[in-house]
Amino acid sequence: ADSDGICGDVDSCRYDAKNDADSDGICGDVDSCGYDAENDADSDQLCGDVDSCEYDADNDVDADGVCGDVDSCAQDAENDADSDSICGHEDSCRYDAEHDADSDGMCGDVDSCPYDAEHDVDSDTICGDVDSCQYDGANDADSDSVCGDEDSCAFDAEDDADSDSICGDEDSCRYDAEND
Repeated sequence: ADSDGICGDVDSCRYDAKNDADSDGICGDVDSCGYDAENDADSDQLCGDVDSCEYDADNDVDADGVCGDVDSCAQDAENDADSDSICGHEDSCRYDAEHDADSDGMCGDVDSCPYDAEHDVDSDTICGDVDSCQYDGANDADSDSVCGDEDSCAFDAEDDADSDSICGDEDSCRYDAEND
């Protein structure tokens, strides 16, 4: 009946010329997936021989080219973009592997000062984590190695050399304590 050259009385698949091509024990004429031995293993209505993701019922739902059954981030098309082992849909900082290192509520990939929670508080364009005078916008203007926010004479490198309580930049007699 199936023209396979095997007599019908000994043919286990009398109406299947390929005689159960996928060897799943179901003859092709009644097998819904005639070339898929697992008969649609993921139950997505696509037989394995035509299913690009034969063990992923969602058929690569994030469309990244990696089937969900082997995709470490099945819902993340960028597959953990920052390589921190947290998939994008669960990652609060999906492009910052350090997850807001300075805890300022801003992810490092968009934070101009990723290690300075105060964001360059002295507005000198130097982030606090690398600013030797993080609270002195002039960055020790008098170069006396004392930052302006702690320097009693921020613009006097000699810090009131004559000890008259008048900083040298304002003292008419810088080296005369009596100012005469």
